Amino acid sequence: MDLSFARDSMAETLQRIVGAAEKRLTMPILGNVRIRAGSEGIQLDTTDLELAWRARSTGEISPEIDTTVAVKKLLDVVRAAPPDSTLRARVEGERLTVGFGASRFSLATLPGADFPEWELELIEHWIEMPQRLLRRLIETTMFSMAQQDVRYYLQGLLLVAQGAMLRAVATDGHRLAVSETELETPLGADQECIVPRKTVQELRRNLLDDETPVAVGFGPGQVAFDFGTARLTSKVIDGRFPDYERVIPVDLPGTLIVEREALRQALGRVAIVTNEKYRGVRLIVHPDGCRVLTHNAEREEAEEELPAQYQGEEIEIGFNLIYLQDVLNAVDTEQIRFDLRDGGSSALIRAEPIGQARYVVMPMRL
Repeated sequence: MDLSFARDSMAETLQRIVGAAEKRLTMPILGNVRIRAGSEGIQLDTTDLELAWRARSTGEISPEIDTTVAVKKLLDVVRAAPPDSTLRARVEGERLTVGFGASRFSLATLPGADFPEWELELIEHWIEMPQRLLRRLIETTMFSMAQQDVRYYLQGLLLVAQGAMLRAVATDGHRLAVSETELETPLGADQECIVPRKTVQELRRNLLDDETPVAVGFGPGQVAFDFGTARLTSKVIDGRFPDYERVIPVDLPGTLIVEREALRQALGRVAIVTNEKYRGVRLIVHPDGCRVLTHNAEREEAEEELPAQYQGEEIEIGFNLIYLQDVLNAVDTEQIRFDLRDGGSSALIRAEPIGQARYVVMPMRL
């Protein structure tokens, strides 16, 4: 046999790297996984020319094997095998024959030499951190990335490494999310890059919510995330990210503190009659609490009254309901804090007690 591998190990590896394969198939080989001998078993590569996975899976493989096969089909075949089984495969001409038990599959291949090569040695600066911290940075900011915006540099997540701090920033021009975490080992030189949306989504899909380490690497035009048995390398967006620090308002006189879950449920209820196009909702904050109101073109209305702590003059301000819901879903504390100036100024939203994430939401005229 040309190669053999454990079903569970190969399924886990293919599931991790399948997201990098090109689904539109502008080049057929971009829908394939490259299979060849590596220093520790079987080396597997996928790419869409913007990002690339390189992973290894335990198994035995002949040194001369270098082929590619449709990664989704191979993953489906491996999953179909019984748990804890061993699969055996052979390259025969332009076919990869995979078998287990009484089952045999013959899959079309393309030469490994035709697979796009990536320069994976460009990364110069590395930092290591628990996967849960990087996952939290992404989860608390990625929803603010722009979608299909001509300002391509907004369609990604800014990563900033300064000393012992790693910060993630995302904005679509109407809202801003900033989150940061401390690093155990400071980076020698300050680094920043804009990570494309697809890479951010791949990270979110693969990061664990535990102390398992992940290394983040910065290099010219590239960023990398090393999981130990797999490395995700991505091109970065070439553009100048907005000066986000200047957007964050300061010295806001009004402070509203409200139960996060109560507000989240209230927004969910008033959303039933909110305008489907503009999704606008009004907050009226006063010393006795907070009112949430909305209406639509059919003159239907919804209103909620919430207990809250508020210091400042009464303010009526409109927001995009979806923007508020995104923030409430990203924050995990029992209470949330709004710092306000007036009905025409952006609000600063944070967890209460104040944590490592800040959110700026522009007001909406209703």
